[in-house]
Amino acid sequence: MKYLKFFLIILFVCIAAIFISSPAKYMQSFFDGLTVWAYNVLPALFPFTVLTTLALKIKPRGKHSLTKTLFGISCDSEFVMSLLCGYPIGAKAIADSNADTTTATRMCSFCSSVGPIFMIATVGAKLLQNTVATVILIVAHFLSVILNGLIYRRKKLIVNLSENGSRLTPSDFGNTITNSALSIISVGGLIALFYMLADMIKNLLPVALSDNLAVSFAIGLLEMTNGVFGICKLTDVATATVLSSTLLAFGGLCVFLQCYAFLGTKNIKAVDIFKMKMTQSAFATILSFVLVKLFL
Repeated sequence: MKYLKFFLIILFVCIAAIFISSPAKYMQSFFDGLTVWAYNVLPALFPFTVLTTLALKIKPRGKHSLTKTLFGISCDSEFVMSLLCGYPIGAKAIADSNADTTTATRMCSFCSSVGPIFMIATVGAKLLQNTVATVILIVAHFLSVILNGLIYRRKKLIVNLSENGSRLTPSDFGNTITNSALSIISVGGLIALFYMLADMIKNLLPVALSDNLAVSFAIGLLEMTNGVFGICKLTDVATATVLSSTLLAFGGLCVFLQCYAFLGTKNIKAVDIFKMKMTQSAFATILSFVLVKLFL
């Protein structure tokens, strides 16, 4: 832990020094990240998050639970919010639930996904520009979420989480708007920050490597959106679909920090979240590769 703190101090000092060396350039990089967030993430995420959250608050109680059947935990609302709204709303839903640390940790295996609107409107329509590739991306991602939850299921342990009532009050509406806005603003800030860090890394590399596919993928491990943009510009549709699927399922360090800001309140270990994202990413990669070979 002592060495980690020392490393982080050195890292922060280096980042500050690089920024000071060319502040105008890196301020523009930060602004570029905000622009990507504003044009590609905000319109797809905010209205969908608000509407989905309000709909789940007034949904009728069901006699059967899909998540209880599949994963051994009755948490349909959190699961649906994660699938429909994307990062980091699933993590926030877990944090807001009454789950204990053990249950919340298991929920991370299937309540952590990128939103379908982002995959369709941004990655599919703007980047891949291929309907079949977009469908493959969505199918592979959703199946990877299901498979990931199944491998972390404990057969002998069934957990029932209490759900909110179906009455929607004026304060619920106001809180939903506020919480959704704060969550998505935090997403924008981290995307912009990591966009700037990605530019710093590229500027330290030789010019020949700055637009390299492997470098773009590595950048995506830091910030998913930036990496997917780079990959889709540098390679063919089939390869871009598989690599984008990997990054979307893993999320990258930026998404990890967004989610852990909420999940940390449940005392969930970071290493457990990382392990679950690795297996989910592996499932998404394999599934998308097979689907690409079959249909694209």
